[in-house]
Amino acid sequence: MEQVVLEAKSRTPGGKGAARKQRREGLVPGVAYGHGLDPMPLLVDERTLTDVLRHHRGGNVLFDLRVDGTAPGGFAAIVKSMQSDPVTDDLLAVDFQWVSLQEHVTVQVRIRLQGRARGAEEGGIVDQALHEVEVSCLPLEMPEELVLDISAMEIGDTLHVSDLAEVAVVVVLAHAEEPAVTVRPPVVVAEVAPVAEEAAAEEGEEAAEAKAEGEAEE
Repeated sequence: MEQVVLEAKSRTPGGKGAARKQRREGLVPGVAYGHGLDPMPLLVDERTLTDVLRHHRGGNVLFDLRVDGTAPGGFAAIVKSMQSDPVTDDLLAVDFQWVSLQEHVTVQVRIRLQGRARGAEEGGIVDQALHEVEVSCLPLEMPEELVLDISAMEIGDTLHVSDLAEVAVVVVLAHAEEPAVTVRPPVVVAEVAPVAEEAAAEEGEEAAEAKAEGEAEE
C-alpha cells in the first residue's frame, strides 16, 4: 500500500464560533496522536479527505500526514475515527493515529463477496453476517479488503473466516470458525387467501340456510 499525501494545518483550539467558521471554509477539525507523540490539533480539507476515502472505497488508507508541511520522521497516519452529522452526513471531526512503518498495526478490513452463489440461482438468500474482520500487519501491507468467493455455495452452505482468501502478509485475528456468510433457504409465504375465501363462503352458506329456515317457519 502506498502512502497518500494529506496536507493539514495546525489548529489552535477555540470556541464554537471558530469551529463554525472553519467548517464554512471547508475545513474539518481533528487531532493526530499516538506513539508517545504529543497530541497535534489540526485542520484538514473536507473534500480532499472524503475524495481519498471514497477512492479507496472507505477502506484503510495510509496517510503521509503533513501538518504545516512537515510530519514526524518514520511515522505515517491512519484514520482512527470520524464524526459525521446524522442529518447532512457532513464530516464534523476526524482523529488520526500515528503509526510506525516498522511495527504491526491492528485494523479492521472489510470483506468483499465475490461471485454469485449457486444457491441464489435457486431462490436462496445470501446472508452476510460478517462485513469486516480484524487483522494485524505492517502499515505498508494493509489490504483495502479481503475477498470471500461465494460462487460455489449451495442453499444451506456457510463460509467461515477460515475461508477468506489468504494474504501472506496479513494475520487474521478473528476466530477461524466464525460464520461469515450463509445461503439461507427461500422464504415460503403461506397461502392464506384460499382458506379465508372458503371460510367466507361457508359463512355465506350458513347465513343463507338460516334465512331460508326462518322464512319457512313464517
